[in-house]
Amino acid sequence: MEFTKSLILIVSISSLLLPINAVRTTSYNALTPEASGPGRLIGIGVIPEVNLFCKDTENPILCAETIVPYFEGEFNPIVVLHSEFEATLNQSLKVANIIAQLQVPMEAIDAVDICKKQYEYIVDTIKEADELLNISNVVDAYYKFASVLAYRSACEDAFVESNGVMNPFAEDSFIVYQLGGNCLAILDGIINSNYRF
Repeated sequence: MEFTKSLILIVSISSLLLPINAVRTTSYNALTPEASGPGRLIGIGVIPEVNLFCKDTENPILCAETIVPYFEGEFNPIVVLHSEFEATLNQSLKVANIIAQLQVPMEAIDAVDICKKQYEYIVDTIKEADELLNISNVVDAYYKFASVLAYRSACEDAFVESNGVMNPFAEDSFIVYQLGGNCLAILDGIINSNYRF
């Protein structure tokens, strides 16, 4: 019984600290420089809906960073999800552009070719999921969007399986992973009615 009381107290105190933990710690370049520049998150603590909305995502800080510049008026999870989809699409296009311009050694050609194809799939899939969201088909958008992370993993695996070849765009690809994870967490929250609107 004492353990249960202690656990409840710790969880309660921890949950009070979550909203004040929204401090920018990562760099994100998929948005315009104005949208992602320093100082854009100053008001983030003043928007409790954003903190609450992003708390269960893959990267809550990145989630808030991509939502705050587009936050206007009444909070609507679907509208916010569109902006998160757009951020994921922009970052995926950035990676696809990096891949297209790579000058790689022979041992990396196969991995780069696989990644080029996978990022084409990622871009198409995000657009298709967004279209499903436009017609309020959140469940199918979730299942469609889940393949974005599978395509990204296939690209990462191609480099892992190429002995000694380092992924030259690993950091940018990781941002796609985090944004994609954020989108899936938001979709899951909408499907399971964690977000009321």
